[in-house]
Amino acid sequence: MIIASMIIKALPENIDEVVLKLNDIPNVTTYGVHKEENIIVLIEADSEDQLKDLAKYINSEFEGILGTYPTFIGSDQDVEEALKSIN
Repeated sequence: MIIASMIIKALPENIDEVVLKLNDIPNVTTYGVHKEENIIVLIEADSEDQLKDLAKYINSEFEGILGTYPTFIGSDQDVEEALKSIN
């Protein structure tokens, strides 16, 4: 199991819609918006590939996303390997 916190940067005019869509994704929890454009999220993934795929999905499929930035990754696997998987 991998736990990752991320900041998802979005255009302010899209922020409410993005938060609603993120809340519909299993294993994704939002913790509010900081400075009008940064959504704080926690993601639980079973594997590095699942975490990587989810970050790519959010970046490419949600309108108004400027970027997805991991801030912390914890795992029962090697953390260095988990970081490599999402870059």
